[in-house]
Amino acid sequence: MSCLRSSARGEPLREDVVQTLLDLISIKSDLEHGPAPVIAYARRRLQDAGLKTKIVGPENAPALIATHGRKSGMVFSGHLDTVPIGDGWKKEQGEEEDGRVYGRGAVDMKGACAAMIEAAAALAREDVPVTVAFTSDEEEQMMGVNSVIEEAAVRRAKGIIVGEPTGLCPAYREKGVFRFRLTTRGRGAHSSQPWLGDDAMLKMHYCLDRLLDLAEISSQRSTGMTMCFTTIQGGTKNNVVADHCTAEIDVRFPLPQTPHDVHDIIVNRLRGESYHMDVEYSLEAFESDPSSPLNVELSRFLGTEPIVVPYATEAPRYASVNPDVCICGPGDIALAHAADEFVEVRELEEMYDLLLHLGRQVQG
Repeated sequence: MSCLRSSARGEPLREDVVQTLLDLISIKSDLEHGPAPVIAYARRRLQDAGLKTKIVGPENAPALIATHGRKSGMVFSGHLDTVPIGDGWKKEQGEEEDGRVYGRGAVDMKGACAAMIEAAAALAREDVPVTVAFTSDEEEQMMGVNSVIEEAAVRRAKGIIVGEPTGLCPAYREKGVFRFRLTTRGRGAHSSQPWLGDDAMLKMHYCLDRLLDLAEISSQRSTGMTMCFTTIQGGTKNNVVADHCTAEIDVRFPLPQTPHDVHDIIVNRLRGESYHMDVEYSLEAFESDPSSPLNVELSRFLGTEPIVVPYATEAPRYASVNPDVCICGPGDIALAHAADEFVEVRELEEMYDLLLHLGRQVQG
């Protein structure tokens, strides 16, 4: 195909980078629709580009590994699953306007994945070693990446770029995740005689009150631990004392805190209350050296300083087997999971440039 556009840094950019993103957006890949079709599309595209591919991981959370070359190169990492489209959109899925591409996953993170597919194809044509790792369970439990990190190409890689949206600033630190569910049990009775029952809703109130100062926005800082009460359900009917209540809570925490530390904070706060606690998911916080060769080269090439991000990615899982990990990708994280999500075509071009540059820098 002919190169009809050039990126801001002068590298030729294939016209079908945007088309690849449109293809990915057109394939629904939220939890309801499943990952198989979008994984199959990415696999076919990378096979056609000459990369060797294989599927790893559990059937319900498959991951795609595509490699070219025998020597160690860069790993381009992304996830192809999205949250549901949701309501409130004014733009159509895949609509292009004013240099933007709209659609669920455009920024989180099919835009980066489209750039990775095209950049990997270009590097393979140049016989530059490269690996692409696409997962399909990042938005839920991050199960797919557990199989990816067992791959030799990942463990030996010269560097790993996790392409989550950072506005193309290299991110070297992110918070960990601790999600848990509280359950309180009571005894039903007629609401006109609540003393004959045992109100589970009231018990939950006492529990949440113990955590309230951690969840109040006024007491939270973007760099510290945050807590969010996300769901609460209980009771059966308006004239019945509630015999059960559940609340789900999401905690984000920075280093040096660990999931164990967060667990202890919560248990100590709730001492003396009547409840049951289930930990649904936890992920370690992540931090790399901002002065590492990878971060320095990213900053130099992009002309931006390293940043800290408040959200979680697959970076800590990669870092458990390879220390040369950085988070960097096109788009604004504030648009992720929102109506009228979009990514700037200009940033797709810059991401493509960056991936080519890194791949060529580390070859051999």
